[in-house]
Amino acid sequence: MDQRDYQRRRLVEWLVAEITRTTGRRYSIKLEALDDESLRELQRLLRDLDHEKQMAVQQARLQPWRR
Repeated sequence: MDQRDYQRRRLVEWLVAEITRTTGRRYSIKLEALDDESLRELQRLLRDLDHEKQMAVQQARLQPWRR
């Protein structure tokens, strides 16, 4: 296995773990079928969603009356 394959496999494993952690469920999505750019975009989407969730929680703590 060369370096590129190893990095791709690690990215797919990270995505599966992150989806499972976020949702609490395992999905049978064939991430290996996606190209490298799509995998990176999916990773970016998950990070953006996590950031938005953290910001919403922080905002709710600072201003609970603005729900």
